[in-house]
Amino acid sequence: MIILSFIHNKYKGLFQRLMETKANKQKQVGLYLLILCMVGMIFCSKIFAEEQAHPSEIIKLPENENAILVEKKNQTLFLYRSKAGEVQIQYKIPCSTGETAGVKQKAGDRKTPEGIYFLKDEYEDQYLSPIYGTKAFPLDYPNLMDNRLGRDGSAIWIHGTNKVLKPMDSNGCIALENSNIQKLAESITLDSTPVILVQEVRQIDRETLAKHEQQISLMLDQWLQSVAKGSYHEYLSFYSDEYLPEIDWWTKWMQIRKDSSGIGSNLKIERDKTGIYYQGDVFVVLFDYSLVKDNEKIFLGKRKLFLEKKGQAYKIIGETFQNISKEFTASQTPLLAAALKADKPVSKTEPEAGTKTLTASKSVKEEKSVPTIRPVQETVNQWLAAWSAKDMDKYASFYANHFYSDGMNKKKWVERKKTIAGKNEFIRVTGKKFQIKQTNDTCEVIFFQDYKSSGLSTQGVKKLNLTNKGGSWKIYQESWNEK
Repeated sequence: MIILSFIHNKYKGLFQRLMETKANKQKQVGLYLLILCMVGMIFCSKIFAEEQAHPSEIIKLPENENAILVEKKNQTLFLYRSKAGEVQIQYKIPCSTGETAGVKQKAGDRKTPEGIYFLKDEYEDQYLSPIYGTKAFPLDYPNLMDNRLGRDGSAIWIHGTNKVLKPMDSNGCIALENSNIQKLAESITLDSTPVILVQEVRQIDRETLAKHEQQISLMLDQWLQSVAKGSYHEYLSFYSDEYLPEIDWWTKWMQIRKDSSGIGSNLKIERDKTGIYYQGDVFVVLFDYSLVKDNEKIFLGKRKLFLEKKGQAYKIIGETFQNISKEFTASQTPLLAAALKADKPVSKTEPEAGTKTLTASKSVKEEKSVPTIRPVQETVNQWLAAWSAKDMDKYASFYANHFYSDGMNKKKWVERKKTIAGKNEFIRVTGKKFQIKQTNDTCEVIFFQDYKSSGLSTQGVKKLNLTNKGGSWKIYQESWNEK
């Protein structure tokens, strides 16, 4: 006992230190495990939050459709898709925007625009110089809002590149690696997939998101109802005081409504595949616009509205067609043309008594159904020659009176061209690789244009839309995508 007591007293401090050291180690291990769990939870919650976060720029995306969101700050392109009512991120890839920071204001400033745009065309590498990689999609910049704000410039594309991709290294376009532009191409629908360009993506809470969607959807339905059943003043009440829409079609539309108001008639205006997008205090709404008469649904085109929130109400501050159904020409008001078409009686195919049914031979059918493109090609050649000769009166004669492009009507367009002609000692414009698509009285011509003047030399893809007026082809729309 004396020996045990001696050992206990002698080594008591050592035993206590050993026990304290063991306890400290257990505490340290526990602390490490706690920190590790917290870091893991934060990391996982960040990933989950990124997957579940809803960008404020996408209020509503049609089911199974995609949206492209480009964040200039982080040089990143996001692809979103709508599934079962939820907008989900599919992937994000690096991109390169304009080498100069800021919002594009004018041609040559090397800035990337900010706004909501749609892709108008698709070009393969055979039409592209190497700097544009293997594929390119031109945007509809400048849009109506850009024109109103005095922003100009053109040839803003999403394209590939054969160079090493570097941040902020383009002339204003959105450049991707070739493998990624090919991947993105699979998710693009022309005139439908939105491209939203922002400095920084912002998030929105679900409650605010749902409120915007419900209120704008209600406003759209009431606006459509005013077209189908309302008065002129009811229709105009949906528009901002600062914007007066074109209304020259309303009188004829009222007569069509009156003639269609008989028993059994059912006239409605409908929207489908509605997308609602937001950037810089402006909402852009894109939807399929259709007339329904006596259960016959006629697609008019993709309608695009620009909205602003005025107090508690959403008001239309601009409108256009993103595209028009191929059934109608650009000179027609689609709503009126569709209504008149629906009113036409179906002609009888049976011959009257005493007449014979004539059947055309195969060669005659082919001759009638295949329109010649020679007059169109000759018109384009003469148009190029007039521009090269700076014969502005003849040049103007190739344009239809209802011409409209880049926010300009025929008068303003020709005035601008006259100014350009006056500033240059010479102008030489040539074209090659013509592609001509003709349908009845309209025609689309796409070709590679080489432009040289005393002040500028450039090349690119020119697209002309023409309509047949009294046997002559006239340009009613024109676009240019510089290489």
